Amino acid sequence: MADISASSRLAFFRVSVHEHGESVFDASCEPRPRFCMGLLLAGKAEFRDCGGSGESFMLSPGEMVFVPITTRYVSHWMGEPNVKYISIHFDFEYPGIFTRHRNFKLQKYVPEDPKALISEFEYMKEHYEDTEELQLDVLSRFFGVLSTILPKLEAGKAKQIDERLSRAVAYIEKNFAQDISVDRLAAVCNMSSSRFFPTFKAALGVTPIDYLNHFRINRAMAMLINDDSMSIESISGAVGFESSTYFRRVFKRITGKSPKEYRKISAEI
Repeated sequence: MADISASSRLAFFRVSVHEHGESVFDASCEPRPRFCMGLLLAGKAEFRDCGGSGESFMLSPGEMVFVPITTRYVSHWMGEPNVKYISIHFDFEYPGIFTRHRNFKLQKYVPEDPKALISEFEYMKEHYEDTEELQLDVLSRFFGVLSTILPKLEAGKAKQIDERLSRAVAYIEKNFAQDISVDRLAAVCNMSSSRFFPTFKAALGVTPIDYLNHFRINRAMAMLINDDSMSIESISGAVGFESSTYFRRVFKRITGKSPKEYRKISAEI
């Protein structure tokens, strides 16, 4: 029997409301560090996928956008006069029901009962920082929304990889803050290092260390936005980098921005 606690363990959860005039949010070069559901209350928005498909769609009041983790896209918000929406950003510990491995698409969700969904989102925003009892109710409603939309979400075909390599990926995502070497990952897969390295790269398209660094930077992106009190040096160490200088260099290479520049990005979608 599957361990339900393992698939539902939240690593990040935040509810926020946004209201502003016409604007463009460009995440074409910055893979989003977590999943997001954004329910539009007023105005309209256009989303364009920048991850290869180039697909775009319009969002109207009462409709929701689902933004998968690592998505690259551009959103254009048009107010009448203002745009208003409620966003829920979240991420699950590995292995969870909602992980990057599900290969979800950037997409629009049209609820059968928009008023009911709006009511749920407004309740979650109102009580997100309330008493413990109401916070538990917020989480209950959050999981209720996820259970409703999950069967209706489109996902690309997940790439099948060797079970041994899957063990290496799982090891990275569970132990990313530790010192991880190629030799250690090879041992996890019961393979020699000389065999493991090219096999991993051929299957996943990146080297083991590149995969590790991308995962670490993705975690750092969430920390930068979620906790303003954490210094860049603290975040660097928390995600497994021994040198904050090297962390900054890798962060800039992957995201196109310095950690300080990225921190200025709000929870927009």
